[in-house]
Amino acid sequence: MSEPLKKYDLSVNFLGYWFIGTGSESGAYSDLLTLKDSLGFPYVPGKSLKGIFREAFRCAGNSGWFDKFISNKNADREDFLNHLIQTVFGHDGSKEGFLADELHAEGLIHFSNAELPEKVKKQIMNDGETDSLFTTVQSTAIDKNTGTASEKSLRTIETVIPVHLHAEVTVDAPYVFDPEHDLTEQQFRELIGCFEAVAGLVTEIGGKRRRGFGRCLWNMKGV
Repeated sequence: MSEPLKKYDLSVNFLGYWFIGTGSESGAYSDLLTLKDSLGFPYVPGKSLKGIFREAFRCAGNSGWFDKFISNKNADREDFLNHLIQTVFGHDGSKEGFLADELHAEGLIHFSNAELPEKVKKQIMNDGETDSLFTTVQSTAIDKNTGTASEKSLRTIETVIPVHLHAEVTVDAPYVFDPEHDLTEQQFRELIGCFEAVAGLVTEIGGKRRRGFGRCLWNMKGV
């Protein structure tokens, strides 16, 4: 396997409680547990990071960030952006006109899981404080007629305290995908130079984001 074109260190700094739901519950402790690794530490899957970054990339594209890369000035921005997103982030291979091989399906950008640094994990394990990373938050539905809590609506969610996670991001070299849309090598290098700014558009991760959970700051730096 060839060396990636570019590597980044992605830091995710949570500003409040957050969680990645597993769909599992734990009796009286919690109606919804958060995702943990084999040692009991919380993490954000690379697949989730990629999806969140893809949303931010589309937002940037809709705001005209990548218009300078459109060679045909009469081309439709949405069409160009859709192709660009499929090239960078991949697709399921089912769309007519695209090659359904594994490389094209995965796209050019790859994210590892976002985890606590190993030194921090070791210190927490040595102190026996793994459980201190988690807390439970309760919520209930309000009856719009009475203004009081609805019967049997109390729910308890296991959340993670604010922490600082890290992930590795790699970008492969560009490949021929569609001659009518593809960027030149120089243009592609300029495009990935925008990724650090795109990362700054991410403000939330995980479940219950409309309730204020998962607020975070992303910082992506080339290494």
